[in-house]
Amino acid sequence: MFGEKDSEEVLFPYRKIYYQLKEGIYFVPGVKGTAICDTTTGNVYSINEAGKRALLGQQEEPDYLQQLKELGLVDGQPQPIELQKPKFALDFVWFELTEDCNERCAHCYANSMPPRLRRLLPMAQTTGYETNGRVKLTAERWRELIRESYDLGCRECQFIGGEPFFWHGENKETMLDLATYAKGMGYLSIEIFTNATLIHPEDIQRIKELDLHIAVSLYSDDEEVHDTITKTPGSFARTTQALERLKEAGVQTRVETVLMRPNQHTVESTNQFIQQMGFNHRSPDVLRPKGRGDNLELIPDPESLVKYGLILGPDFSASPDFFQRSVDGHNCLAGKITITDNGNVLPCIFSREQIVGNVRQKSLEEVLEDKIQQIWGLTKDDVLVCQDCQYRYVCFDCRPLSEGATSGNGKYASAPYPRCTHNPYEDRWGNGTWKLDGNGQPYYDETLKPIIEKVRSEGR
Repeated sequence: MFGEKDSEEVLFPYRKIYYQLKEGIYFVPGVKGTAICDTTTGNVYSINEAGKRALLGQQEEPDYLQQLKELGLVDGQPQPIELQKPKFALDFVWFELTEDCNERCAHCYANSMPPRLRRLLPMAQTTGYETNGRVKLTAERWRELIRESYDLGCRECQFIGGEPFFWHGENKETMLDLATYAKGMGYLSIEIFTNATLIHPEDIQRIKELDLHIAVSLYSDDEEVHDTITKTPGSFARTTQALERLKEAGVQTRVETVLMRPNQHTVESTNQFIQQMGFNHRSPDVLRPKGRGDNLELIPDPESLVKYGLILGPDFSASPDFFQRSVDGHNCLAGKITITDNGNVLPCIFSREQIVGNVRQKSLEEVLEDKIQQIWGLTKDDVLVCQDCQYRYVCFDCRPLSEGATSGNGKYASAPYPRCTHNPYEDRWGNGTWKLDGNGQPYYDETLKPIIEKVRSEGR
């Protein structure tokens, strides 16, 4: 039966515990395999069952232990460390200034759109700072929240929307006015995530003077594909024109692409286009099933998903910060919040239903005392399947993606990560991915196995 342990495994306390072999080097057991995570070098070593037993003194393997000593990985007996749950401090805020946007992207997780289209929705009402019953935060409240966040220890933030350049306060304040306020407050890193179509030349000069960072969405190097995704004719031309101006001004800018079915055939050429323009970028972010992105017509085909979205092998690194962050709490969510335009506080921009409080009803400090601490404290020891894996403290996790992939059968805290191909119960990679059945029980789905084998054989 799934997850059932034999008698020896039941006696082996592999969950919520790990061992220190020497300073900065840790031994992390799983249900079948084991990993040694060397945070002094970043190396992660896979250890077989005999090695695990030797390290725990359950089996005599003097030659093996001597090898580990010669590699500098072992010094004396492993010291067990039980997990503690520290209280986390705020270190990053997404200030989601508005749900309005001048574009209407097919996949938008926040269901953003132009106000004129929102007014056409059933029961739509717009009166001043109230839209569809949503009472919007004023510019003054946004300034208070920037200060409250800073006073709670936050030094990094991102202004987002909707489209942040679309926002205006009650006295015609702009997003750059709020960024100026944050800069004067002492924030060390301020980024604006934008489609860049509303950035004017005078804005770029101000962005440069404030030393702000910019992140821009570009969905394809093909104008027709990009404009089809944004549902906004001319958006490609305006975005790329703004990118050229940002580059000329020397503004630190990164360009991001979301991979979905409409643009999957242009991913490689888009990557080359971004490089040729001279911008930093990462691998495409595979579509998350959130908001309008929860649409079967947008999901990439299986080969694109395997190539760009799945973890096909143990290619991990054990940095000191990431390892400790993963042991203590959630390696992505901990210390982060989103504040929406109506004051709702979320753990992540993609976690639209996980409302942990509202800053129109409480101070930010009061909101951060309760439910958010539980979410920040989630680790892979809380996640189905991942809790049984030896790589759980060096592997990334995304709770909104995991929950969204379960079609309503999984919980936010425990849904298995859907883009990992490791089966910890056999300690094997690349045969499938984890899903939940109708009863919320995980199973290893091998539907993608032939495609995984094809992608691997082609060296991609």
